[in-house]
Amino acid sequence: MANPNKTNPVLNGVWIEPIELTPDDSESDINVIPANIDSVVLDANVNGVNDFVVLPALASVPNGHIITILAGAANCELRTPASSTEEINSENCDGTKEYLITATDIVKVTKIDNTIGWMGASWTKLGAKRTAVVPD
Repeated sequence: MANPNKTNPVLNGVWIEPIELTPDDSESDINVIPANIDSVVLDANVNGVNDFVVLPALASVPNGHIITILAGAANCELRTPASSTEEINSENCDGTKEYLITATDIVKVTKIDNTIGWMGASWTKLGAKRTAVVPD
């Protein structure tokens, strides 16, 4: 019960509204995840399965920041910002390598720290955990 002076407010619920992004073959406003976002829905790819979305720079989010990505109907890739040398699952993913987002999967990426980078994990639409995704 909240005190009458409002020092113990009660939170009735939280709504996290996802943003929609569009995988594309070049880094731009339509495919870069802003640092203050933690839920993303992917629209149809612009060009094909080599299109990608880009995570925020590691320095722009706190350790432990989690981003949930709901994949679209086609495969696409996940990258870190260009020329950043930042990693996903211990691989430099600033354009040389990419994390595969499989169509209709749910992907969660968690920032470990500025040195280690992001840890990514994927689940199928049936709830099955995918084996570790090694960016290639």
